[in-house]
Amino acid sequence: MISCRNMTDKPLRILLAATLLAIGMTVAAPAHCTDTDPWDGDWHGSITPYGWLPGVTAKMRFQFQNTNVQSDTDSNILDNLSGAFMLSGDVRKGDWGIYSDVDWVKFDNEDSRFHSIGGNYVGGDASLDTDLGIKGGFVTIAGMYTLTHGPDGYADLLFGGRYLWIKGNLGWDFNFTGDHFGLSDSGNLSSQTHVSDALIGIRGRWIPGGGQWFVPYYLDVGSGDSDLTSQAALGVGYAFGWGDIAFAWRYVLYKRNDTALLERLTLQGPSFGFTWHF
Repeated sequence: MISCRNMTDKPLRILLAATLLAIGMTVAAPAHCTDTDPWDGDWHGSITPYGWLPGVTAKMRFQFQNTNVQSDTDSNILDNLSGAFMLSGDVRKGDWGIYSDVDWVKFDNEDSRFHSIGGNYVGGDASLDTDLGIKGGFVTIAGMYTLTHGPDGYADLLFGGRYLWIKGNLGWDFNFTGDHFGLSDSGNLSSQTHVSDALIGIRGRWIPGGGQWFVPYYLDVGSGDSDLTSQAALGVGYAFGWGDIAFAWRYVLYKRNDTALLERLTLQGPSFGFTWHF
């Protein structure tokens, strides 16, 4: 089983508090329309290609000779990120619409460490370091309904689902010989899993004073194959005539307590995107 080092949800709590504050400011804003109102009853939409540079902390389980192997990994931002693709968008007609988001990431040679093998704890003085490779993607598709909109921003209720596919490769090459809980001196384990969850959330933007600067926010929570999945993002952006640019901090969490490959996965880091409206 592979597990992350002692992790904390403090970044998620901070993002949650800040996002709820932005949502509250948006909902409290007067809801009247402008001449370019996207809620005029016609079809409107947007598309956002963006870059996301997350660090990854993983807790995953690998099966080895009818037992579980657990190892720890804890990465800093940008460490070992070798590939990424991100794209989001929405279409709406009046208050109703559809939102989607697609992410694919790959991390190579993450520093990790065996934590337990077959339920036996591996002591800190043992040189049982490993390399972990992680790749996968998740797709979010949700219906949306506008709760409020106006010159000071908008807030959309989301209801839908998220699908995750993830593959892990664990390799080791010990620097001493001997019996390591039944493991050979070098080797490799590989496994993959698929996770589907229902979710509910909110997204939107707060526009202080109705100007060109805005605060984009996103928050969802869900469950299904996962015991818990959550995503939060908060940032700052600037609106142009053709669209927007925005910087944000994004946090994604998965937790499972069964015997599947994925026990816990945290991705967090800065993102930058361009949005075109049509």
